[in-house]
Amino acid sequence: MTQLGYSVAAAELRLRLARRNDRREVFVAECNDVAGWAAVSIDETFVEGFGAQLEGLVVDQSCRSRGIGKLLLEAAESWARERGCREMRVLSNVLRERAHPFYHRNGYETIKAQYNLRKEL
Repeated sequence: MTQLGYSVAAAELRLRLARRNDRREVFVAECNDVAGWAAVSIDETFVEGFGAQLEGLVVDQSCRSRGIGKLLLEAAESWARERGCREMRVLSNVLRERAHPFYHRNGYETIKAQYNLRKEL
């Protein structure tokens, strides 16, 4: 995760994994070590209705362009489909220029650009 600018301690990740329920899953790809992961969740939002969202997909820099991301994405999609989801939603930072063509090659279409705002509570 640090390769993408997210600093999360291992202890915090363990807690997050322990709190996940049957509406959330994490898939891990290994190649001698962790090569990548994809996290997906199912929710029913007021606006978009029932569906899945890819919370994140990361492939280690040394393992990219080997099909690992595609396999992780397919695993997440399959898991969501088995739970009755008809769509997968993905939010991708505009700075992730390699990610956008990856998603387009895998059947995703850009539907809008928006700001992602946050306020600490």
